[in-house]
Amino acid sequence: MRKNSGEKDGLRFGRGTSIRDRLAGLYLVVTASLMVMVFVLVYVLVEHDVYRHIDEELDEEVGEFVESLRVTENGLLFEDQTEWMERSHITVDFYPKFVQVVAAGASPEIMKKSFNLFSDTLCYNPVLEKAAFYNSAIGGASVRQVQVPVFQGDGSGVAAWVLVAVPLDESLFVLHDLRIALFFSLAVVLLTLFFVTRFLAGKSIDPIERVIETAETITRENLDERIVLPSRKDELYRLSFTINSLLDRLQDAYVREKQFTSDASHELKTPLTSVMGTLEVLIRKPRDPGYYEARIGFCINELKRMSGLIEQLLLLARYDAGSFRPDIEVVDAEQIVEKVLARAEDLVKQQQLQVSIRSKKEVLVRADASMLGVMLDNIVSNAVKYSRKGGHVYVELERRGGSVFCSVTDSGTGIPPEKIERLFERFYRVDESRNSQISGTGLGLALVKKLADMQHITVGLSSVEHDGTVVTFEIPAA
Repeated sequence: MRKNSGEKDGLRFGRGTSIRDRLAGLYLVVTASLMVMVFVLVYVLVEHDVYRHIDEELDEEVGEFVESLRVTENGLLFEDQTEWMERSHITVDFYPKFVQVVAAGASPEIMKKSFNLFSDTLCYNPVLEKAAFYNSAIGGASVRQVQVPVFQGDGSGVAAWVLVAVPLDESLFVLHDLRIALFFSLAVVLLTLFFVTRFLAGKSIDPIERVIETAETITRENLDERIVLPSRKDELYRLSFTINSLLDRLQDAYVREKQFTSDASHELKTPLTSVMGTLEVLIRKPRDPGYYEARIGFCINELKRMSGLIEQLLLLARYDAGSFRPDIEVVDAEQIVEKVLARAEDLVKQQQLQVSIRSKKEVLVRADASMLGVMLDNIVSNAVKYSRKGGHVYVELERRGGSVFCSVTDSGTGIPPEKIERLFERFYRVDESRNSQISGTGLGLALVKKLADMQHITVGLSSVEHDGTVVTFEIPAA
């Protein structure tokens, strides 16, 4: 018991994370991945745009200096000196622009540089073969610079290189601030999103929690309790409806099992008690042989009745378990009826009954021959047993459309109308309206109904009290 209780507690209070947290976590992971990709894309685009603007400015500036240079036989001639005297080239206070001209050759030499470089020089890259933009540094400060070649007059080679640079610190600060803003925005958004998603997931799962709580309170003592169906016909409605349907089937099975167990124990106990009491009386003192024969015959009849009861119980249990499937085939219903009547011939003679088969033409049906025989055996046996002496039993076969109707009519005591509905219940017998001395177990009609359902045969019963009963089978025709 402790083990089962522990297992139940383990199922109810699982050690793993809740569905609410898992949903929030999964949603957070997906959202975080998308946001990281978007933020990276934004940063890359902004960085590209910043450098594009700087490079465009450098390209325009270096173009002006290249145009002011002229290559002569004596070297480079700086034709426009006013460019070098602009404020941005002589001070570092107002967005400075640094310029440097380097003579090309085996030993590069700085030919001229802007005043605002003072003792510093721009970083010259001797391996370049064409104009290029790159990041560098001046006195520990980051700059963005361009290096452009100036060709000889005849185009035979590079005469010099013009280098122009602008400070990069301000742009780098902007990009740095953007990275920080994006990072903290991501953290705040994801944290907020996690708690909001967790809250919304919890609100969504609350109805499921109520379903679980209700289901946990249902035991075999209150199997009639059901889960309240939600107003919206969504997945939760389907879940609740399915659970209620399952509880309906469980309750029905439990009630039937409980009733069956009670009835079976009573029906088996009665003959055993009778036999035991009779045998105890027999051994108390010597008696006449005729008395012994009568009492022993009574015991044998009781044991036969108990044997028949057990056999029918086993048949019902076998069919209920679903391990047996009907072998549907084309059979002649009239031949099966004839065999059934032949087996009941001795009992018919004892009752002095008139038995006849009424069949208009050959009637072929689709059914399991052995099952159909068991069904007709039970119905004909009841008709013969409960018919008055000198009465009649008629079996009529008639095809109508796609079905064959087989009706068994007797001249018995009949059944009260209010009790007809219960006839197919197990162990139910209308003892007060019939001869109490007639043997029976109350399982015959229950077995007939079970076999009929397995073969898709419809069973109907009508009766007039004190005038007889008619049982009808509607069997699929071949």
